Amino acid sequence: MTWVIGKAEDFFDIAIGKTPPRKEPEWFTTNPKDVIWVSISDMGSCGMFISDSSEYLTAESVERFNVKIVPSGTVLLSFKLTVGRVAITDGEMTTNEAIAHFKQLSDVTLEYLYCYLKAFDYQSLGNTSSIATAVNSKTIKAMPFVMPDEKALADFHAATAPLFEQVRVNLAENARLATLRDTLLPRLMSGKLSVTDLGDAK
Repeated sequence: MTWVIGKAEDFFDIAIGKTPPRKEPEWFTTNPKDVIWVSISDMGSCGMFISDSSEYLTAESVERFNVKIVPSGTVLLSFKLTVGRVAITDGEMTTNEAIAHFKQLSDVTLEYLYCYLKAFDYQSLGNTSSIATAVNSKTIKAMPFVMPDEKALADFHAATAPLFEQVRVNLAENARLATLRDTLLPRLMSGKLSVTDLGDAK
């Protein structure tokens, strides 16, 4: 079999996020129990996988404004303002309208898609001096994409999937430890908790 050249939308179900009206602040929260709502800023600090955000949406706003729920294992790509940030969702979430969602149509495309989007030359998509204004959702859906044949794709998946999973696990552990640090440090600094107490808890 030969590799296939086409448009990104030929190989993936590509959708775009949405932002509820900013003039109505009741749709936005800072409560982690609400719906994760990813921004480009969040993608700039998350690493390969993203599992949280700095801002959240109420469940009511997601339903009222038909904000798409992004499944876990979806590759996100920023295409406005800061073009070319890439991350994989670790859990269900939503995003704003500056982020495209590449939903997998096969179980073996995740790692290849992530690497392809990370290495892509986004300057090639612009026909103006400003790539930030030249790229839009139609451009992303029509961006050139090269898909390997089934064997090459399966071999790449087999070789890289364990590495991606280890990165995901490490990032999740780092997040857990950071939360633990942020919980314990203020108590240690205030004297409400001592290092001896931590030792006794082991």
